Amino acid sequence: MRISDVDRDRAAAVLHTAVGEGRISWPEHEERLAGVLAARTGAELIPWLADLPDASSAVMPTSRSAPPLQVTLGKVRRRPDPAAGPQRVDVMLGAAVLDLRDLPRGGLIEVVANSTLGKVEVLLSPGTRLLDMGTAWLGKRSTVEHRRRWVTTVRADAPVVRLSGHSVLGHVRVTIG
Repeated sequence: MRISDVDRDRAAAVLHTAVGEGRISWPEHEERLAGVLAARTGAELIPWLADLPDASSAVMPTSRSAPPLQVTLGKVRRRPDPAAGPQRVDVMLGAAVLDLRDLPRGGLIEVVANSTLGKVEVLLSPGTRLLDMGTAWLGKRSTVEHRRRWVTTVRADAPVVRLSGHSVLGHVRVTIG
């Protein structure tokens, strides 16, 4: 998704904070800032900010916020629109399946998956870059990859799924393939 000047300013603020805290040097700040200001999509911002704290809020382009998906005592399947912004799923005693297999190249989608005594399943295409930063407390988080005869490499312009959230006595599972 294309980014705006506001998105570039947020990313530049992350770099300014990082140099002020001594995380990067001034020459590195200058190089990264040039890359951030030249970026046209959210995916082009990722390499410049990936190793810095507070980067996730700067990488996500400003967009409308999708309403949270809440599932209780049932099962729901969704194919969310990546342009709708961060996706939040809250499951209690039920199941939710998010089908993200047709993400556009270079796209970034953030998913917050919370499971309490339930299951959240995220379906991804081979070659999608997954960043799982979630936690489990007496629950489970897993990634299952269906093996093929050929090896799938992750391209530089591969879509990125940033997964976070909590699993409490539940399960968050990512299925690739």
